[in-house]
Amino acid sequence: MTTRPVRDPGHVDLIAAAWGGLVASVGLMVAGDRDLAIRLLVTAISFFVGGFLAGVRAGSRRRLHGVVAALLGVVIFAAFVALANLIATRTGPDPPDLAPGGTTEAAGVVLWSVAFAFLGASLAHRWLRPSRRRASSA
Repeated sequence: MTTRPVRDPGHVDLIAAAWGGLVASVGLMVAGDRDLAIRLLVTAISFFVGGFLAGVRAGSRRRLHGVVAALLGVVIFAAFVALANLIATRTGPDPPDLAPGGTTEAAGVVLWSVAFAFLGASLAHRWLRPSRRRASSA
């Protein structure tokens, strides 16, 4: 029988954060340069799910994992846009904007999204936390 290695409770599981970040980045890619209301809805859903997935996968500090997943989602999206720009110089079509709607609007969407990733991770934390009743009866 194999046992899982005990991890430092302060450790951030990058695999958990990467899975959540991948889901979050897909939301940014899908939202693209659509209307602001659609972008907010799509990113809220994808970042909530990404934060939840990161929180479920993490062994501890689930909310931190949700926020790290959100930040990785933005980094993955930025890498996608950079790669699309590189490809577009050779073949076309026009690449997506890194900050659709302008820098201020894009920053607002990112902050909104990070908040939803935190909420998703908070739900995972609440869902996976042992109940006090079970803990006190043992």
